Order: sequence, then structure tokens, then C-alpha cells
Amino acid sequence: MPEPIVYAPADRPLVEVEHDGAWYPGELRMWTQRDDGWHAQVTWSLGPGDNRIDTFPEGRVRPVDEASVVRRD
Repeated sequence: MPEPIVYAPADRPLVEVEHDGAWYPGELRMWTQRDDGWHAQVTWSLGPGDNRIDTFPEGRVRPVDEASVVRRD
């Protein structure tokens, strides 16, 4: 399996993550490949003052805009 792709804090792409049917803002920290596909570790928030770090399968992560690079190759 490929090595994890880790982003330095200044280079973390902005993304959104799906949680309970809604999309929330976050920063992509790392991609890892598992037996069931790619997974993203993301720092994200439900709102002001709420900070979380979780891992999401790639289908629940999307770039904020086309300028945000979210690549695994």
C-alpha cells in the first residue's frame, strides 16, 4: 500500500466533510489507504468553538473549490 500523504499545516487543503447528512468545513491533514479504500484525516468543526479531528472515507470528503488540491496520486 502507498505511504500516507501528509500535508504540512501551511499546505492543508480546505475541504468539507459529510456528517449526519450535512457538509461541514475542515482542513485535510492526511490521506491513508486501507484495504477498503482511501481515508482522509480532517480537522473540522460543527461551528464556532468546536474543533474535531476525525477520519472519513473519501466519499465523505470534497474540496471547497477547484483551487483546493485533494489528490492521492
